[in-house]
Amino acid sequence: MKTEILEDMGLTTAEAKIYLALLKSGSTKSGKIIDSTKLQSSTVYHVLGSLLEKGLVSYVLQGKIKYFQATSPENFLSFLDEKKRKFLEILPQLKEMEDLSKQKQTAKVYEGFNGVQTAFNDILTTMSKDEEYYFFQIMKKKLLDDRIIMFFKNYHIKRAEKGIKVKGLTLRKSKNLVNNIFKGIKNTKIRYLDEFTPSGIVIYNNKVITVDWSNIPTAIVIESESISNSYKKFFLEKWKKAKQ
Repeated sequence: MKTEILEDMGLTTAEAKIYLALLKSGSTKSGKIIDSTKLQSSTVYHVLGSLLEKGLVSYVLQGKIKYFQATSPENFLSFLDEKKRKFLEILPQLKEMEDLSKQKQTAKVYEGFNGVQTAFNDILTTMSKDEEYYFFQIMKKKLLDDRIIMFFKNYHIKRAEKGIKVKGLTLRKSKNLVNNIFKGIKNTKIRYLDEFTPSGIVIYNNKVITVDWSNIPTAIVIESESISNSYKKFFLEKWKKAKQ
């Protein structure tokens, strides 16, 4: 009989060879097992120990000599039941690992004004009417750049037309500049803080956009449920403290 079937059931090749050899020979000394299987003595002694632990081999003492014998093949059912029991114990942990792997985390980098526009367009294409997202406003000095002002005006007009809602936080000292961008644009709620806040961050769906308006405008889009939830929690805590 080939060892493959027993190997499929969880035995190593050496374990399968020794178990089958003992079934054929009946009660026998370790020396004869070494001769019949052609395995090294150290391997045979180690494997006999593992088969004893699995309940697939037993031995009797005759004087000071151990005679080994294979237990009934039906004991494999108990062996497999025990493996199943152990597997069921760790199954919840395996499922948790699977769920974590499904919560994929990716990061994409977009450069230039067109690149930043592509990042923001993802909000328009993935969110539906009456859905809401959050943002921390960009730094005040960047709101003096006409090109950036027009970018946000045009974007938020499209966003409002789609019925997508937004809540934003910015510093009170930027209030007039921010009002200039959002004047007359619906589905928009802005609150102001006197304390420092992160800047250039947008939180939507399970994504976070970080925008850097330096020499080369850059948007980094991180897709991560855990990171997004952390930012949402932080934003909503700040939102409660902010004033209109």
